[in-house]
Amino acid sequence: MRGCRKCHKPIPKARLKALPNTRECVGCSSVERNYVRTIISGKTTYSEVEVIKNKDTKEYLRNLDSKGRQGFGSMLYRASKNEPSPKSSSLSLGTRVARKKPEYSQANFEKVLGEAMDWLDHDKNYAIEKIEKAHKEETISGIQRRRALEILEVFKPTPKVIEKKVEQVHVDEEILHAFKNWKH
Repeated sequence: MRGCRKCHKPIPKARLKALPNTRECVGCSSVERNYVRTIISGKTTYSEVEVIKNKDTKEYLRNLDSKGRQGFGSMLYRASKNEPSPKSSSLSLGTRVARKKPEYSQANFEKVLGEAMDWLDHDKNYAIEKIEKAHKEETISGIQRRRALEILEVFKPTPKVIEKKVEQVHVDEEILHAFKNWKH
């Protein structure tokens, strides 16, 4: 086992196996670390390893992975049968925990719709804002949002703008010719 040329601590065997010519441990290495993650490559649990070298992409994926997102072709596959999920006591302080999926209820939908309907006769735009705010705060789902907006439209339709047709008046050719050739 070789020692690090900077700190003189032994270099781990796994690092020497991956990089046989290395002379530095991970902590002393001046080379920027690549981001390695496993990805789902099909509909089964088969996964592949992906190495990310671009700095911006690494940061973006690190943020997504820390949110606990997973799924076909999208993120780090953490549900591997070989890899047990980490216990809450073993999580470091900097690790983000996956947020709870919102639960949309009919009661919440009816409450938001009722508030919007109360404002409909006075200020339709404010009624729409109430629905949009509830959707943004995940009180109602996207489908419930669309339904609520459709209901508002039924009770108070948006006035349609009627375009007035302008009648074209026939102008004599001699007059047109005179205007075209008029000099200042």
